[in-house]
Amino acid sequence: MSSIVLSPFNQTCYQLINKYFGEIVGEVAKFLLSRRYGTLFNIKTGTGMSLWDVKRALAVLIHQNLVEFQANEQNPNIVDYSIIYHNAYCLLRYAKYLYTIKRIFGSSEEVLIEILLNIGQASASNVIFHSANKLNKAIDDIKVINPSDLYQSFQKLAANNFIIRCPKIEIVENMPKLLEFEEKDKFIVPQLEMEPIAKLLREKATQIGEHSDSEIIWRVNHQRFEVELRNVILVNAAARRVDETTGKLYHLILKLWREANPTEARVSNAVSYTLVKDAVRKNDGGSPMLMEHFDQYLRVLYEDSTGLISRVGDSGGGQFAVNYADVFENFACSILDSVVLERFGSKKALRIFRLTRMQKFMTDQDQMQKLAMVSPKDAKTLSYKLMKEGFLQLHEQKKATSNVGPVKSFNLFYVNLPEVVRGVLETSYKCVSNALERQAHDLTVNKCLLERHADFENILEQLRGEDAPDNEIAEFSDSMTVADKELVAKVLKLCDRLKLVPIQADETILILENYLKFHSMP
Repeated sequence: MSSIVLSPFNQTCYQLINKYFGEIVGEVAKFLLSRRYGTLFNIKTGTGMSLWDVKRALAVLIHQNLVEFQANEQNPNIVDYSIIYHNAYCLLRYAKYLYTIKRIFGSSEEVLIEILLNIGQASASNVIFHSANKLNKAIDDIKVINPSDLYQSFQKLAANNFIIRCPKIEIVENMPKLLEFEEKDKFIVPQLEMEPIAKLLREKATQIGEHSDSEIIWRVNHQRFEVELRNVILVNAAARRVDETTGKLYHLILKLWREANPTEARVSNAVSYTLVKDAVRKNDGGSPMLMEHFDQYLRVLYEDSTGLISRVGDSGGGQFAVNYADVFENFACSILDSVVLERFGSKKALRIFRLTRMQKFMTDQDQMQKLAMVSPKDAKTLSYKLMKEGFLQLHEQKKATSNVGPVKSFNLFYVNLPEVVRGVLETSYKCVSNALERQAHDLTVNKCLLERHADFENILEQLRGEDAPDNEIAEFSDSMTVADKELVAKVLKLCDRLKLVPIQADETILILENYLKFHSMP
């Protein structure tokens, strides 16, 4: 399996699965990532693993919503397994999910999501029971958490579509089939009796056992979290363009757009001036300044060049919508400009790239050097480098001539924005993959040293807790050499920096993915 070469995106997915679920599960995932799908026999043969290990790994992947299955087209008695690519990559965003839920709702809802992410799929009663146990341990059993409060929190998460019901499995003609629920039924939480759960908590039980909703299974709704993360990017952009109050106004308008748009579209439905002002008035306690200067803040938003808000009508004081395709195109262009400047280290290259993108076509290098105000030598050199790296494309245009004589043609430079974005997206995936691989390598190479340092710190803390004499503490502290301490500090500092790389790169990836998604919509 080590000889299999994966694309940067698939390699990132493999490393994330390998990191969180171990090598056995990782090898099965790697096979499916390279083949897209496979039967139980194919996976066993391709990985060289025992049938028991393959079955166990597939069970983990299915339970974690990372693998789906369906009957083979040629032989319905055989099951094909395939990776859910988006869910595998979303392992990187779990920390952001928890922060998002805590910011919107609070700690109880955060614990519910954390438990559901750890389990993968579970009933509401199971999630509530384990969440209550976790919260009880956190408060040192001073009081028992009321599961009814967690049940209400679970209902909030379902009502806001952050969790969703899993399809029901039914046996049809001796074959398992997934039966999807209707849209309105996917987010309805059944009525549950909390007294049996409260009794188990009082008895310090560790397992919930049989319960009434054991066949109603829930999972995290990645699409809803992606919308929320996208909204955070938009709100932060509005705040950076003007100020924090503008960000708050844009956050309120995004809520109205979400209520007016049950499904995602390239352009949102319009909301009226009156509706926006009513929403601000209801939220007046959050920012009195926003209500006082509402008209000015709204005008700044829809007149801004980034297109965060578009005015699409004048009825009812004005109609406002957002063209997601245009907004994320502006964001993507900004990212590409930064990449060009960073990669080529020249503002001249940036001017050439930006002007070519804005002009749609550049007739020749003479026009390029005049518009970009660069020398003929720089125009030739930089245009060649930009073409070589895939930031510029060349289109050959034939001149209209008579049938007699050679056909004349000239070249046009242009920017194929979706293609350039895909190239930068691949680079971003590779950046995440390299950071994960280097982090795993450093931790493996220095494993013995880090374990020894952890034991050293634990014993040192224990001595301090026991009020040991200072000379004994100092003597033990000197048992680890200065060189080892410096090496441990260096390794931990590097790992901390490497942990930040995927998180920071993911924001760029999210913007570029949303650009491609909305650009492809009709």
